[in-house]
Amino acid sequence: MDLQIETPRLRLRPWRMEDLEDFYQYCKDPDVGPWAGWKPHENIEESREILTRWVAGKEDGFELALELKETGKVIGSIGVMEDGHRPEIPGCRNLGYVLGKDYWGRGLMTEAVRKVIDYTFQTMKLRLLTITHYTINSRSRRVIEKSGFRYEGTLRSATAIYNGELRDLCFYSMRAWEYWAMRAKEAGFSMGLPEDLDRDQLEAMQREFVEGDHGDVVPFGLDPKDMSFERWLERTVAWRKVVPKPTYAKSTLYILTSGKTGPAGALDLRHYLTPRLLTGGGHIGYGIRPSLRGNHLAPYMLGLGLEKAMEMGIDKGLVCCDEDNPASARTIEDCGGVLESAKEGLRRYWITI
Repeated sequence: MDLQIETPRLRLRPWRMEDLEDFYQYCKDPDVGPWAGWKPHENIEESREILTRWVAGKEDGFELALELKETGKVIGSIGVMEDGHRPEIPGCRNLGYVLGKDYWGRGLMTEAVRKVIDYTFQTMKLRLLTITHYTINSRSRRVIEKSGFRYEGTLRSATAIYNGELRDLCFYSMRAWEYWAMRAKEAGFSMGLPEDLDRDQLEAMQREFVEGDHGDVVPFGLDPKDMSFERWLERTVAWRKVVPKPTYAKSTLYILTSGKTGPAGALDLRHYLTPRLLTGGGHIGYGIRPSLRGNHLAPYMLGLGLEKAMEMGIDKGLVCCDEDNPASARTIEDCGGVLESAKEGLRRYWITI
């Protein structure tokens, strides 16, 4: 396996047998293994046996050495593998790690976890990444919380460790759309309501959509349809509470914006599905401003839009795109979309929220 991930201070790379001494040094420490539930290694031959398996590779994931760039010393490991508690869930993997005691408290593991999370969602295209820690391991809990995982609950007497001691286990997870929403916020993006934004900037984006998309404005709610700005805004606000006919659903139009880009796109969130929306249209229609396309902003917007859907109480979102729009299909899949059907020119995806 040639996978290598760089962080400011670490090199995450495949294990080599030359790492044996460094591996044994932290694995024999009585203050390291027990926190993760495994027995400290009694001799270097025990470490050699385990390292040999790691060097050979894993079929269900990977295990990487944490090499400190400054010294070249291996100080821990990080891996992604099948989640034993959810083995039948497609697109789901579990993250685990360990760090030598001499390197605790420096933020090194948080640094490594961040980059591995990026890899799992951007390259592996996971839908769900999980992680656990024993209730006694407050250091691991802090890393997990800083990394943005959502706490699911604690399973009492979840496992018996090597010495027969029963331990409670805390469970966390991150969905693909949650990952993109988190990174969007870190990049300074948010979802604003049209009435709260600068009018000139918003009108400029509307014109760009009309001219750049040859009049076919996406999403639907942004289309001024030859109305004045005041009338369009009045209609947009009203649609959150009433609709002109039963085939339409109440909806909220959100604008993706940041201090750097201004209005960067729009997302129309329907509060529920009518029979018409169920066959095509779905809960969300969205579009990135033509001049900003190609900057990978669409997963940011869809992630933030699904967060708004969660706040509305929607637990499963339908998102559709035309079959001749592979960029939109990739965005939906990046955010965890599962393809239900592709027919009559339309791809229909469901995303668990």
